[in-house]
Amino acid sequence: MNSTKAEMLANVKDKVSFFKVPDFFYFTVDEYRQNKRVILEKVVTTFNSLVVVRSSSIFEDGVTVSSAGEFESVLDVDSTNNSKVHEAIMIVINSYNLKKSDDNQIIIQEMIEASTMSGVIFTHELNSGAPYYVINYDDQSGSTDTVTSGNSEYSNRTIYIHRDAMERLNSERFLNLIIAVKELENIVKSRFLDLEFALGKDLTPYLLQIRPITTKSHWNRSITRSIDSSLNGVYLFLKERLKRMEGAYGKTTVLGQMPDWNPVEMIGRVPRSLAASLYKAIITDNAWRIARERMGYSVPVGQPLMLMLSGQPFIDTRLSFHSFLPKNISPIVAEKLVDHWVDRLSKSPELHDKIEFDVAITAYSFDIDDKIKNLIGDTLSAKEKNEFKQAHLEHTRTLIKGECDGSMSKALEMINCLKKRQQDTNRSCLTSLSAMLDECITQGTVPFSILARHGFIAKTILYSLEKKGVLSKDDLTKIEGNVHTVASELVDDMSYLNSGELSLDDFMRKYGHLRPGTYDVMSLRYDQMKDFSESNFSVLRNKEYKKKFQLSKKQERQINVMLNEAGFEDFKASDLLDYVNDATIGREYGKFVFTRTLSDMLELIGNFAQAHGLSREEISHIDLNDLLDIAHNSNESNVEDYLRFLSEEEAQKYEISSSIRLPQLLVDEAGVYVIPFQVSQPNFITRKKITATSIVLFSGKEPTSLNGRVVLIEGADPGFDWIFSHKIAGLITKYGGANSHMAIRCAEFGIPAAIGCGEQRFDQLLGSNRVHLDCAAGIISPLNEGLS
Repeated sequence: MNSTKAEMLANVKDKVSFFKVPDFFYFTVDEYRQNKRVILEKVVTTFNSLVVVRSSSIFEDGVTVSSAGEFESVLDVDSTNNSKVHEAIMIVINSYNLKKSDDNQIIIQEMIEASTMSGVIFTHELNSGAPYYVINYDDQSGSTDTVTSGNSEYSNRTIYIHRDAMERLNSERFLNLIIAVKELENIVKSRFLDLEFALGKDLTPYLLQIRPITTKSHWNRSITRSIDSSLNGVYLFLKERLKRMEGAYGKTTVLGQMPDWNPVEMIGRVPRSLAASLYKAIITDNAWRIARERMGYSVPVGQPLMLMLSGQPFIDTRLSFHSFLPKNISPIVAEKLVDHWVDRLSKSPELHDKIEFDVAITAYSFDIDDKIKNLIGDTLSAKEKNEFKQAHLEHTRTLIKGECDGSMSKALEMINCLKKRQQDTNRSCLTSLSAMLDECITQGTVPFSILARHGFIAKTILYSLEKKGVLSKDDLTKIEGNVHTVASELVDDMSYLNSGELSLDDFMRKYGHLRPGTYDVMSLRYDQMKDFSESNFSVLRNKEYKKKFQLSKKQERQINVMLNEAGFEDFKASDLLDYVNDATIGREYGKFVFTRTLSDMLELIGNFAQAHGLSREEISHIDLNDLLDIAHNSNESNVEDYLRFLSEEEAQKYEISSSIRLPQLLVDEAGVYVIPFQVSQPNFITRKKITATSIVLFSGKEPTSLNGRVVLIEGADPGFDWIFSHKIAGLITKYGGANSHMAIRCAEFGIPAAIGCGEQRFDQLLGSNRVHLDCAAGIISPLNEGLS
């Protein structure tokens, strides 16, 4: 397969029976110079339609090096207009630039009009060689070059299809494509192809370009068998998990990476063993359920919320929906609601990071009647709807007024106990790990979970006032921007540190435990970053949001009437705004405190590893339970040898897990092998519009100047709070929900942001160094430097 693009197409044109190759002919640069008039006449006589003029450089499609996308193609050229055809040919020739050669070729090809889908197919995953057909496609615009040009909002749809899963395909269009690709593989005697295609209205697949995959030399081919074995295990597990579960409402479930406690946002799509086991231990095994039970929610008994499938974290949404119901809801109503919400999520996967707002009803709000209509519909009878509404009203009223074990005040008491314990205790032995873990759960993540749920309730009620026309969107922005959380203190203190008004020692005593990767033992803490104090921090707080928001007299009267009608005796509009303020502050404060204990646990583990001859990277592959076992039980082996053996074993599993693709939502077993990636709808913060240079930050990256830039980070990790001490132009995250850490931060500081734009959009942004972000219009556009 050392032929040029044109030669490869010519070689297969008359051999394929499923693909159709649009009519074309090609010639060299030298031939065009010598026979320009003859070639232009041939275009006129050969085609009576629009054509595309493509590059076919001798440097373009080698076995080990590809210059795909480097050279120009010109679409929609009128074949009857010689001057237009010549102009297009010269554009392609001139695009060869430094790789000029008289032997470079130009293709004139029939233009496929009225395409229903177009895109690119890789017959193996590019980075790892995992056995997937990867189809990046556009089925919206009707154009055939949006995927390759990357300049369209429709160009980021992707589906992964396991190479042996053709029989699991229910889509005729994708089935037609895969059949055509498999035949082509046999014809060219290669299973490692990069193809451009279009699909006609009758679903006929057209082959536009064919080239070899050039990344094959980087692959570890031994993992393919392990991938198949791991996927089979997930498939069998799902067959059982999707059945009815004892002690939980709902006949089936949907597993998701972003609902509820959105683990992929905090520990990543493929976390290492230590990070995953810590997240399970301190939050998703028991703390989540204990907190909701204290708050008066119904909870499934003894069920961990997060599952690990091939090393990737998923939330069981059946358990989430169960735990969003007040405990006095009748089982019949509860069963109906869980089934309905699971079904809604499976049919609207784009809502996977917004289930508390757009799928389920988790608290009373002033627009609850509208929500019942939209999110419940005819699932409940009128009597059952009233029962549901009254149960939420009573439950929310109890929580807001602090008349239960799940009150904010009691949660803050426990958080402050943990804070005092942190100040009074200095631990350095692995035997302290169990005590630290217990404290982190009982005095940290359980009360934090309570505070976080109050944060959701507060936001739900606040946003319902906008839905009812009492507050405007600008009012919401001002209210959220007026909240002064621990992030505000951090920003101010960074400025004082920069000006010399605060010493580095005092700053680190308060903030030194923060790290960009909260659960990552390899991520440096602030107090481990050598150049932290040398960064040019500046005060960011926008004066527009400094002034305390005041309700108008009319707004105050309207809210007081609504509160009175809902039975919130002795609770006024000002009390409601105080609750919103306190819930937001409390949530962020609780997270700030418990993450100090978590950070200290990671340091204890990291130091233990170093003392036994292991690196932090090696210990990152060790499960927390194995470390606890070493702390409390004797072991026949040398600790270093034993841990290194476990680490190497888990590192191999991690490599396999990293190569496996699973969808963000698993609704059935077929999703293990046919994986559509949804285009995520980001959560836009503020209504501002900016265009600026972008910068990508990764876990462990030390502070650098970010002024005037749009910052791109993967998740909403509190360890990245230092970015708000810079005058950043905006923020975009790959993962994150409407009420996530960074959403709150950006609302607080009035920063335009797109939180949770999804893998495909984020990866597209990585290929550009300039971004246009219009929050009011809901637009994110990658740009090239110099373009506006």
